Amino acid sequence: MLRSDTHRKFRFMGSNASGGVLEDFYAAFRPLHRSYWYALRISVLVAISFFKCEKCGNCCRYSPPVFREEEAKRIAKYLNRDLEELPLERFEQFSRVYYRAEKPCPFLTPENKCSIYEVRGTCCRAFPHEWLMYGMVPAYCSAVFKALKQAAKFIKEHIDAIRYAIDVMQEDLVMLARDSRFKEEMRYKEYRPLVDRLFSILGEYK
Repeated sequence: MLRSDTHRKFRFMGSNASGGVLEDFYAAFRPLHRSYWYALRISVLVAISFFKCEKCGNCCRYSPPVFREEEAKRIAKYLNRDLEELPLERFEQFSRVYYRAEKPCPFLTPENKCSIYEVRGTCCRAFPHEWLMYGMVPAYCSAVFKALKQAAKFIKEHIDAIRYAIDVMQEDLVMLARDSRFKEEMRYKEYRPLVDRLFSILGEYK
């Protein structure tokens, strides 16, 4: 058990650009619950509340998106183009069709803006929150480190309330791990329903 948890710790702390932020975040969230994943994911919800995209475009340059087939069709319709005309590579996985963009994302404009923002896919909407949910940190996103720093401070100041929230939200946390439809819905909604529920519980905590 200890060996497994240590492995997860260093997987989460695998960036060379953290400046101690990841270590502080780990030290803040790990005592919240005996389950590493409960503690991590509730803390990521805290971090999401502090995350403010700086519109640097690095996610588009270094982590080009993968779209589900229905998302690619929506993009094609939005751009008034045929699906086959999009600068995407089609592939299949587990009997499902996906479309992958090359690096940098071809929908990033010279003005550093997303040309399909209104119809961007779940992969884009869930960045970087999905990474954090699995203990990975995109080192090129400075906004992530700022959010984690603020989250670590908040967690330390509200540790008892957050422990209580974990108990109340246990079913949600289980569903994030086991229910693919629920997980996909939360990814598309940037986990905001869960963030709102968490802070509602924290506000009611006595």
